[in-house]
Amino acid sequence: MDSAQTRYPGSVCSAAFAIWDLNCGVSKKQIGINQLTTMSHLDAANPVANGQIDHGRVFVTFTRHTDQKITHGLLFESLLRALKERGVILKAGQPTTLVDLGCGEGRTAYEMIDAINRVHPQDHGVNYYGLDDDDRFVRSTEKALEAVQGPQRLRVINVQRANVLQGEPLPVATMDDVLLTLGHVLYYTHSPAGRDETRRRIVGVLERVLALLGRDGLCLLNHNAHHCQLATLRASVANSVEARPTSIVAEIAEEKRLCVMSLFAPFRLGFPRLTPIQWQKTKEATSYQAEAQRDPRFLTALELLSFVAQRSLNSLAQEQKLATFVDKLTSTLDCDGVLHGCSEYQLLLSPRQSPGFREGVEAARQQSEQAMDCIVRKAAQALTLPYGE
Repeated sequence: MDSAQTRYPGSVCSAAFAIWDLNCGVSKKQIGINQLTTMSHLDAANPVANGQIDHGRVFVTFTRHTDQKITHGLLFESLLRALKERGVILKAGQPTTLVDLGCGEGRTAYEMIDAINRVHPQDHGVNYYGLDDDDRFVRSTEKALEAVQGPQRLRVINVQRANVLQGEPLPVATMDDVLLTLGHVLYYTHSPAGRDETRRRIVGVLERVLALLGRDGLCLLNHNAHHCQLATLRASVANSVEARPTSIVAEIAEEKRLCVMSLFAPFRLGFPRLTPIQWQKTKEATSYQAEAQRDPRFLTALELLSFVAQRSLNSLAQEQKLATFVDKLTSTLDCDGVLHGCSEYQLLLSPRQSPGFREGVEAARQQSEQAMDCIVRKAAQALTLPYGE
């Protein structure tokens, strides 16, 4: 079994290319801070060509072939602007407190801090807390943020190892007006014991999140939507990740009467254009090495297939699921080889609320929703994806 290892429209649109530059590595400083380890790792032999999986490698390939991350940056800034207008989270004369649950390598942390300072430029910067259960990510985030503390008016309060997913108390005190983020993390609450145990784990995570939310706190959870084509494909074969955590969060929120608001954002994932014969060979693991050597597009397709499945293609072949999985995936692609997905942002509000807080968050959510067409258009313009390569 494989183990899983990842508003006003004018204002939003004007920031699109700055965010895209950062995500694409146009900022050489960011490449130096955040990507050197990843790049050197990718120079090693690629196990995907042998039907195995390298979770880090396939994630990097996914980020190069999707506009999901660009859309996220634009939507996050849109939501921040709308919240600030209503005096929620970003308040005059106060620093913004950001708690990043599952901080990863630090790149998303940098982008969120940068967005907060663009939206809230005249105030007191950001107090940042980052938690991750991988020491390598903790060190990477510390290093990434150390270099930008001055220009970003950033105070790194605490970056440390903590197991966000085990439902244990987290080493951060309860704070008012705090913004927590939990992005693409709940996939890894999956339990081989079944959905009930996975649900119990997600309850534990949400309880720990609620314990950190003081008065007028807000947690932004971000995962693939339940109806997302990528989530549907993943759910058909996944054995080590929970492909659809958003529906479980919604169930728990209803049962425990938690206030959760949702916002949906489409994204695209572009596959390389393979010939029908090449697609047929993606179903034959014994063909991988020779075909990957002949055409790098074939290897890219294998990496994207592995990312969607979140397991090795060999394991799918052994279970006689590979051909059906490939057929299902190719049937979802449009004429340009694009899989159309959808992210769901779930805004979890603190139970302790000042008068008008809930109404302010809902108005901000609606404002960002109304800006979505602009966000999607700009994300599509920013992503120049060589589908034929």
